[in-house]
Amino acid sequence: MDPNFGKTLSYIVVFLGTLCVLLGSIGTYYFGKQVEAIAPYKQKIQTATATVEVIILSEKKIYTNYMDSGDYITFMKNNQALLTMSSTKCTAKQTGEGKVIYSAIFNMYAKDEAVGKPVYFIKDSDYIQIEFVPMPEKSKVLSGEAICTFNNNVRIEITILPQETKEKKIFVYDLKDAFLEFEKVK
Repeated sequence: MDPNFGKTLSYIVVFLGTLCVLLGSIGTYYFGKQVEAIAPYKQKIQTATATVEVIILSEKKIYTNYMDSGDYITFMKNNQALLTMSSTKCTAKQTGEGKVIYSAIFNMYAKDEAVGKPVYFIKDSDYIQIEFVPMPEKSKVLSGEAICTFNNNVRIEITILPQETKEKKIFVYDLKDAFLEFEKVK
């Protein structure tokens, strides 16, 4: 064999090997980032919490903690509960501007039907239903927000639009913005 041919062949092998290592490294980095981005949404639900704050129109002079109110937030699909978080206490306080703020921290029951399902399944919700038991039956909701966290690492923020409660219930139908990050998961 001609030594020059062997030398040229060795250079070609080294070049191809280097190219393969480079492409492998770039692919590992790129696809690794993709997997990291969607992995939290594919994890099975173990915990869910929500912090909810709702502002209603009211002149009522109130600043209290309700220790046994039975409040809840539920993700619904076809009028069936997908996931429910509840609390046994909430607070209500007058702002001094003719508004009362109701707030609570809700937790999912450890045996809720959502436990064990992937986090991304919650994006199938048609609407969210919220209730603060001490709130007057026909209240005018001015605004509000619900911040929900699943497995301590997937967070969604839900805007509560102005509305009048129906039997103390607050409804959120526009969930598109809340689930924008879920679009990564297919």
